[in-house]
Amino acid sequence: MPDQGTYRFRSLVNSPRDEFDGRGVRPVVFDIIAPDRVTSLLPDDIKLVLHINPTTMKFSYQKVIERAQTKGGFVEFHWGDQPAEIAFEAATGGFMRLYSGLSNVTGPGPSNSKILPSSAKSSSVGGTRRETIAYDKYLDFLALYKNNGAIYDTYGNIALQGQVRITFDGGSWWGYFNAFSVSEDAQKPYQFTLSAGFSVERERHQLRSVPYTLPNAQEATQVYPRTPTFRGRSPGTAP
Repeated sequence: MPDQGTYRFRSLVNSPRDEFDGRGVRPVVFDIIAPDRVTSLLPDDIKLVLHINPTTMKFSYQKVIERAQTKGGFVEFHWGDQPAEIAFEAATGGFMRLYSGLSNVTGPGPSNSKILPSSAKSSSVGGTRRETIAYDKYLDFLALYKNNGAIYDTYGNIALQGQVRITFDGGSWWGYFNAFSVSEDAQKPYQFTLSAGFSVERERHQLRSVPYTLPNAQEATQVYPRTPTFRGRSPGTAP
């Protein structure tokens, strides 16, 4: 007889530490940062990772350039960069339940027993898609978008307005969500398709390279750093 822990489902991505477990999985990690723009408000073990990583992450960078025609020709004004944008395309993954497999059932729910008259009640089907890991992770992502870095008190008022930080493959992006959409398709009844837009206020990348010795013999002892970093931010934002 198998023990109780034999039958269980796991997400493809389980925690931010997955990139160190040797499976070759590098998760996209979502975090909430305090108003100081540095301190994380979430412990390491509850930073948000999705059930499966986003299908695509599209980065958009654009220069702000104005052109005016004068008698002597065109004059260009260069005003720096537009705020960077990240466009996500993702899926929830399959709504898989233990013992019943893939589920696209939307009801009956726990309130079925309260329906009157009793002739309108439906028989229980042993659970719905809401009782799946994929659906729970979808609700977590939706809550992250709605709160957008805000921390609320017990009265529903915003106590702190932080930021959302996205970390992936040595890069970190601070900013806010500006769009979120959910698509439910009859051709794919066991999952949702998600789209989200993110405005980047600042970003940081860490690059790894091998040590390189300068060719000048007198400077042979000087070695470039192994892990140089560079930072970028939009004009007028906090450092």
